[in-house]
Amino acid sequence: MTISHDLLVVIAKSFGLFYLMGFFIVVVIYTYRPSRKAQADHAARSILTSKDQPWQK
Repeated sequence: MTISHDLLVVIAKSFGLFYLMGFFIVVVIYTYRPSRKAQADHAARSILTSKDQPWQK
């Protein structure tokens, strides 16, 4: 049995699609877990330092 190039392309595209969908779902679940709220809040605040505040007159 020979495997044609077209069959390999279909398998690769299908596997890649399901792999990326599964990876996306895992990342979203991991990100929005309630136990990660403190780390997400810290990351949101750590972008700005005290010098990075709006200019005040």
